[in-house]
Amino acid sequence: MSKDAKTEPVKRERHLMQATLRIIGRHGLDGVTHRAVAAEARVSLGAVTHHFGTRDALVEAALQFALAREVGRLRALALSLQDKAFEVEAWINALVDFYVRELSTEADIHIACYEAFLAAARQERYLPVVAEWFDTWRQSAELALKAAKSPSPRRHADLFVSALIGLLFRQLATPRSSFRRDAKAELLELVDGLLALK
Repeated sequence: MSKDAKTEPVKRERHLMQATLRIIGRHGLDGVTHRAVAAEARVSLGAVTHHFGTRDALVEAALQFALAREVGRLRALALSLQDKAFEVEAWINALVDFYVRELSTEADIHIACYEAFLAAARQERYLPVVAEWFDTWRQSAELALKAAKSPSPRRHADLFVSALIGLLFRQLATPRSSFRRDAKAELLELVDGLLALK
């Protein structure tokens, strides 16, 4: 079997996942149907039902895909900063710049992430996915805060992640042209305050 033949099903599934996440971002979890995903992805209805027999399987696969995507991107960001001497300001700048790009090109997918948070509050089956999401964010922040000599990196990481999620949510709901500058200043002020606690 050729390499292209092996990667084709992976590409097709990724295409369906991205389409599903765009629908979740625009219409919420209730907007996901096999027919809606087929239309969004511009594939046949049979192509969607072949891969995902039920709507729940489709939604859960899309949320897992979004989680894996977020995990991969956060880890890549952390690795890109590892080669440099750690500086809090450089870390925050890179993190905010990353999300500015993401929100300008993939807003629907990030809105879908917040839909997943709400879904977990209502339905237990989404809890593991969302818990892993938060854990990934926290681990990334904890590593950075350890490097910054935080006296309580895990607790401070939880506070940092809560602030970051709030800032991103606010930007999705009420976009500000000053988001890049404001978010960097607010997160830097938060981290400086946390590091000052002894």
